[in-house]
Amino acid sequence: MPPQLPQFPARVHAAFVLLFAVTPDAAVAPGSQPLGLQAIPDEITESYHGRLDAMQQRLLGEPYLRTRRLTRTAVGRLVLHGPAGDPPHADIHLVIHKSGAAVWEVWLTAPTQTLDADRWIGWLDLEREGSIAHRVWRTLNSPGPGHPTYPEMMLPLAVLRAEDLALGELVALHGYDLVKLLHRDDTGERFKAKFVSDELAADFCRREEGLSLLARNGAIDVHGCMPGSDSVELPHNTLPLLVTLELLCLERAVLRSFLNRFRQGIYGTVEDLMQLRRDIFDGLEEYYGTLAKTHGYTAEATTLGERLFGINDLFDAVGERLEALTFEITTRNQQAVSRIGMWLTTSFGAIETGFVAASIATWYYRTNLLAVLGWTFGVAIGTAFLISRVLRSRMKV
Repeated sequence: MPPQLPQFPARVHAAFVLLFAVTPDAAVAPGSQPLGLQAIPDEITESYHGRLDAMQQRLLGEPYLRTRRLTRTAVGRLVLHGPAGDPPHADIHLVIHKSGAAVWEVWLTAPTQTLDADRWIGWLDLEREGSIAHRVWRTLNSPGPGHPTYPEMMLPLAVLRAEDLALGELVALHGYDLVKLLHRDDTGERFKAKFVSDELAADFCRREEGLSLLARNGAIDVHGCMPGSDSVELPHNTLPLLVTLELLCLERAVLRSFLNRFRQGIYGTVEDLMQLRRDIFDGLEEYYGTLAKTHGYTAEATTLGERLFGINDLFDAVGERLEALTFEITTRNQQAVSRIGMWLTTSFGAIETGFVAASIATWYYRTNLLAVLGWTFGVAIGTAFLISRVLRSRMKV
């Protein structure tokens, strides 16, 4: 006989990480800070930086860290004053990419409670007035030019640890709720059983008692009850997924910013266009370099995230515009070389005919220097005019 499942909802330790990605033109100004925040306790900040830095080094390698492409800052703690069972505060960190794109990383830790997908989905609804996500974003988003109403991307990561159930028991009891939370579905209409089973089967976690899922609207990292598990605030076995999601959010913001720069067309000097091309190659390092070489533990999440978040399509779009940019730079350089060649031909031709005219004029006007100079300059200018007209007509053909 199959084991008897509990008849009551499972109790879980629940935490959520909200990732708000913004493009460089909407990123926070250096030195500025949202209002109404308290300081995060030093021990939490030190733990956050230490564990995330160690995980980045493990996943991305020391050479990547030495380039200092990412900068982490502890911003502050927002007290939420919510009802019982809600997270009492939000610890806010800021991850800034070298390009200027940024991700606000907001940690929410709720008291231990029964698994309630509907309640948590309400917390994570950015468009719902008064939701936790809405209140946090309203605090982070400075109104004014360049600051849109919504972030470029909002991705919540739900971190759940069962209090007294194994993972298999938890999934058997709440598999539908987990999938509902993954997709942040608040419609009230039930998913088909096959869809739920297919979503749960897409687990890419390699650890015992672990379940990691990723969708367009969110990600979840669930573990059954295990002895000696670490704190839910920063569980070590969630960090690889978190680092991967950070990079995916940042890369989407970087790609979107490049498309925004192309929106008005390709303008500027050749130097401006060449700098833009250098910026694009530098900004795409995570896509064609780092993300492609992530640790095997997160490879599936990377591949899936690039497809779900439209990163592959954005990359292709930027690649097409990069080809157009390269063509524009090449065309302008060729035109510049042609103009230089035309003026050199004109100048040397005019000078040469000027010398010939000077020689002939000297023979006719042995004592009249002004006449010699007049003939010399007149012939040189006339020759330059004729040569330039001929060259211009040839260039237009």
